[in-house]
Amino acid sequence: MRFTDLNSGREIGANCMLAEFGNVRLIVDCGLHPKLDGKKALPQLDKIQGAVDGVILTHCHLDHLGSLPVLLRQQPQARVYTSAANTLFVRRLLNNSIQVMKRQKEETGNQDYPLYVETDVERVENALTTVPLANPRTIGRGGEEVTFSFHLAGHVAGAVGCLFEHRRKKVFFTGDVHFQAQHTVAGANFPRQPVDTLVMECTRGATTTVPAQNRAREEKRLLAAINRIADQGGSILLPAFAFGRMQEILIFLQEAADAGDLADVPIFCSGLGMDLCDYLDAASKKTKQVKFSRQTLRDLGVLPLSRRYTPPGKNLPQAGIYLLSSGMLIEKTPAWRIAANILDHEENAVFFVGYCDPETPGGELIGLPPGGSFKFTGLDHTSTLRAEVDRFHLSGHADREELIDFARDLAPKDLILTHGDPPARAWMKETLTKLMPATRIHDPVPGEPLSL
Repeated sequence: MRFTDLNSGREIGANCMLAEFGNVRLIVDCGLHPKLDGKKALPQLDKIQGAVDGVILTHCHLDHLGSLPVLLRQQPQARVYTSAANTLFVRRLLNNSIQVMKRQKEETGNQDYPLYVETDVERVENALTTVPLANPRTIGRGGEEVTFSFHLAGHVAGAVGCLFEHRRKKVFFTGDVHFQAQHTVAGANFPRQPVDTLVMECTRGATTTVPAQNRAREEKRLLAAINRIADQGGSILLPAFAFGRMQEILIFLQEAADAGDLADVPIFCSGLGMDLCDYLDAASKKTKQVKFSRQTLRDLGVLPLSRRYTPPGKNLPQAGIYLLSSGMLIEKTPAWRIAANILDHEENAVFFVGYCDPETPGGELIGLPPGGSFKFTGLDHTSTLRAEVDRFHLSGHADREELIDFARDLAPKDLILTHGDPPARAWMKETLTKLMPATRIHDPVPGEPLSL
């Protein structure tokens, strides 16, 4: 077996791995790097020499999906194997990516954009092949075969891990995983039998786990904070990923409102996340992998953002809860734009409810002391931070102790780390090496094959 990490670096970026099982060659995910521009955001697709026999898509976040049209332009014969729920999301998310790239070309002049067009997305959609959970599928070439099966990963709607079997050897890819149940998806349901090789994400490897900080307590703390700000007449900005996190928080708010525990203030949503509510509703009806109903929007009386922008620095004309993308306050998104109205006013708050890269505007804001300056490039405005800023630990990724427990249950001969920034990888490698002396721990060099 041979594995080549095609990401551009040892970080959370353009997630993509070439897995070679004898003559059978498979690609696991093919994402776009969220912090790089143009062709630099692509995986190292030039390292794929010759044809591949198939593509495994674990889930539809763009750091796992976003370069798939480019790959299939180069590999038009390849089928894309994924879960039933994922097949419903692919086209919508990729088409949105095209629109974003077209806008980036206008704003930056980057001639790489768009990296693909609608006909490339159609090729991806035509290549999609649904594989039911825990239902093995076999791919072969030249008399050699690999059998694989999908298992619910719990990270986001449609997410799966993948078990490969080849010549009596077992390899398990976690993809992005969350072992605890969320509002929209159940927790991961992974096999716990020993394998020969484990390819495991380590997103939260550098995040210290606080024993008393479980999801139920964090949600209770979030609700109390929302109500406190609302009761003092302020607005609450909840930056959220459009796919998965926004729908998760909507159900959380609905359950609080149904119990009579949520302040009676208007709720505003905008952007791609609202559109994706329809897709999660469809996935809920067609599969058993998602729990979401568009009725939630009606029950909460969700309102769209006004098309009339309030000038930066000026408080919003209507106080309420603003649940907006992006989750990391990426520039020119609705959450970033509304933050320019929130931050200067002490009655307001920004509450982060998911992962936030330290190098993004959201990460900068989390680390900013009260009274600090936050510059809104492109709006000709610099805010003085007077609003409350807090982070609530409602990540869609497993904590590091859960990952270690899982790894010890599988007791692999080899463990390959993926999907983690350098500090996360370093902690995981050091800890796993101490706890699992019989296992070889690998942090592969991107672009260099690892033979096992």
